[in-house]
Amino acid sequence: MANVLKAVRVGAVCVASFVLASAAAAQPAADPPPAALPSAGLPAQGTASVHYLDSQARAGGIAITGPIDKVVAAHGIELIKTLRPAVDDLTVYLDSPGGDAAAAMELGQEIRNQWVLATVDDNGQCLGACVLLLAAGVRRTPAPEKVGLQRLNFEQGESISRDRTKQKHAGLAKGVQVYLARMGMPKRLFQEMQSSERVLLLDARRLKALGLDGTDPAYEQWLRDQQSPKSD
Repeated sequence: MANVLKAVRVGAVCVASFVLASAAAAQPAADPPPAALPSAGLPAQGTASVHYLDSQARAGGIAITGPIDKVVAAHGIELIKTLRPAVDDLTVYLDSPGGDAAAAMELGQEIRNQWVLATVDDNGQCLGACVLLLAAGVRRTPAPEKVGLQRLNFEQGESISRDRTKQKHAGLAKGVQVYLARMGMPKRLFQEMQSSERVLLLDARRLKALGLDGTDPAYEQWLRDQQSPKSD
């Protein structure tokens, strides 16, 4: 019996809730066309929501839209943990101008832990801290000129001294370097992110050179193992 997840967005507090219901009469949703992704006029508040669920194909999608903050990261993690056991293939669709780097890394770690794919289509964008989510995907398929590097935002809205701010930023920057290394990204990616005052859009060649278009080797090995005949 097919199951359908309904995502409910409550904009101001960015609540993504979901209901798991019997839907024998409902047709399972196919992988939607790119136009299904919200992209025209990004919301002031970010959202994490169910993009689609195809029960027959055991595939699902999650949309991360708008600015990334701790609330978006928490709901994204919740959705991944809920959907993952029900599907074989789970993809996160990215359409974000960036946001909180620490929150993006928290969500990105769950994306990698759960072997989630990441994509940015022609109707989306992935700038600044969103690149940390793209880097986490075990298979990354971004459209050219839709991914942009920019100096990361380490501001947390706190009122602290200048020296304390410098120390905190240095610590967060080191954390991003460790995170990207864990995701298998080249050192040059962080260097170019932090040297970009303005958004630097990446073409197809640069996406591959910086590791943002490709597949994680461990995931590739797992796919090969799944296809190999098992010996008795």
